[in-house]
Amino acid sequence: MHKVLLPIIVSVSLLALTSCGKPPDDAIARNCDVERTTVEDLSFCLPDGWSAISQAMGEQSSFVVAVNDNNVHGLVMQLHVKKDLLQEPVTDEVTFAERAVEISRETAPHYKPISTNPVTVDGKETILHIFDASPDEKDPETVVRYYQFVTTHEGYAYGLTAVFMPEADKDLEESLIEVLTSMRFV
Repeated sequence: MHKVLLPIIVSVSLLALTSCGKPPDDAIARNCDVERTTVEDLSFCLPDGWSAISQAMGEQSSFVVAVNDNNVHGLVMQLHVKKDLLQEPVTDEVTFAERAVEISRETAPHYKPISTNPVTVDGKETILHIFDASPDEKDPETVVRYYQFVTTHEGYAYGLTAVFMPEADKDLEESLIEVLTSMRFV
């Protein structure tokens, strides 16, 4: 009887141990305490209790994501996602990101740089570009802070530009940057 049960017990034990698997290599996926929130063809790691909804915006394949903390502040971030078909493959993600920073510098009314920091988003190197600009060229007094990066996926360029609520303190700003850079393609 023991000769029959022992191999079965060992097999079931090994099967149970191997099915657990190892944690993902992606640090953000490992540190996401809640299930990732899918929005269109992207997913984000939102803090527990937060929500996100999307709405089509202007051009085909472009949309806006509204992130709400459902608690203290309400709407804490609007994220504009622009998706364009690439004319040719991108061979250097950082050079591609640097060009996007140049375009913002050249085109944003009353542009004022805040920072450009290297970040990894969905396993690809890019630049988180933070800058102030006026949404209206004729009104330099109205200034908005933008958080922007570009990346590519399956033949498309994605430009993500976020605006945080103006009253965001340093802790909320850091949380929102973590949400923004936690973006993954689904």
